[in-house]
Amino acid sequence: MGLFGLFGGSKTVELDKVKSDENKNRIREIFDNKVDNGSEYKIVYAYSEDIGGANFAVLRTVSYKYRSFILGYRENDLSLVFLEVSPDLNQVGEALVYRPQDVKKTNFTKLVGSYYLQYGSSFKKEYFNFFVPETIDEIVNHDWYDEDTFTYIDQREEHNGWVDFWNKFCR
Repeated sequence: MGLFGLFGGSKTVELDKVKSDENKNRIREIFDNKVDNGSEYKIVYAYSEDIGGANFAVLRTVSYKYRSFILGYRENDLSLVFLEVSPDLNQVGEALVYRPQDVKKTNFTKLVGSYYLQYGSSFKKEYFNFFVPETIDEIVNHDWYDEDTFTYIDQREEHNGWVDFWNKFCR
């Protein structure tokens, strides 16, 4: 990003629409095959950033792990499904389903574009931060971007539907 990136100097990326559309079609196919009644859900691409660290006597380390998800949402019962996928869309994990009654707390931090979901019991609180990028610029402008870390996808049309759903889910 550099010093000037801090002041809104991010570059505009020319969209490879064919590549983005191929990935959109692929995530739809994966989701429909892996999730019961998958075609009833609208979907978007999401990713999470897990930050880990360790302190040694004179050394401190910080590590970042990124995970990619197909995020499905259904308005009629406010279901939210996270399906972990590899960035190249060749490997798929298990689907995790959340409904408002399963969630303790939700939030959206506009400054960083981060969504927050807390679930679990009062004794064992579990939480999850994730990002739903709207444009390819929001992914590619990360200094650490590479195609082994993130899926190449532009979601301008899908993003507004996601935001509307999230606002209903959070009530």
